[in-house]
Amino acid sequence: MNNYLSLAEDEHLTLLRETHLHTQGQTSIKEWQIIDGQGRVTGGVTLQDKMNLRRSYSGEYRLTQRNGQGDIVVDRLITSL
Repeated sequence: MNNYLSLAEDEHLTLLRETHLHTQGQTSIKEWQIIDGQGRVTGGVTLQDKMNLRRSYSGEYRLTQRNGQGDIVVDRLITSL
């Protein structure tokens, strides 16, 4: 997954929460915080699975990265992690 993200060398991901939506497709949403080398939160990452339930989506997963201001840096549909 890190191959798709725009992270600085001193940044790493820390899992914030995982949510399972008990809907028809049992969607899972994972959220991480991006932490820099000094321990500050510099952004976030969200991964949604089961995107193939909607025919307009071409991937299995939607990966979204936001910077510290909440602006989207990466928004990709991917078929595998």
